[in-house]
Amino acid sequence: MVCKYNSETLKTLVMKKILHSVILLFTVTILFSSCVKSVELYNDPIVGSWVLNDASKGNANGWQPLYTGLENGVFTFYANGGATYDDGYNLYQGSWSITTVSSGYYDYYGNYYIDYHDAMQVRLRSANGATINLYFDDINFNGGNYFSATYYRNYSVERYGFTRY
Repeated sequence: MVCKYNSETLKTLVMKKILHSVILLFTVTILFSSCVKSVELYNDPIVGSWVLNDASKGNANGWQPLYTGLENGVFTFYANGGATYDDGYNLYQGSWSITTVSSGYYDYYGNYYIDYHDAMQVRLRSANGATINLYFDDINFNGGNYFSATYYRNYSVERYGFTRY
């Protein structure tokens, strides 16, 4: 059986197919764009206020207490990357960042590893121009109320323990 369409009928059929395709594409676009998942960026465990409650320096001879001068203040890390340190005398303001790196580092116990880990940098300045610049080769969160950080310097490892304020 042979079907013959005149040109007007053929144009109408093509237009209906195009219209149906456009409607389908529009509907699929609307459905997918309404299903976009929002990722909460403010759940970083560092956000909040912290105090340095222990610091020590270790080498082949063992661990010795380390006085940093930062034991009497409060660090506050904000979700937007801002940071402050307040020791009751001076207010330092600046920023913090945590990046995932692949390199060698020492953990809290002085063990050496080479793999992916988090490093942290804190840069603060007071109104009188004094600065606090911290870089930690490795940080680890142990629950919600404690994190440790390490830094390798001149054949020794410095380790720091922070508790939530």
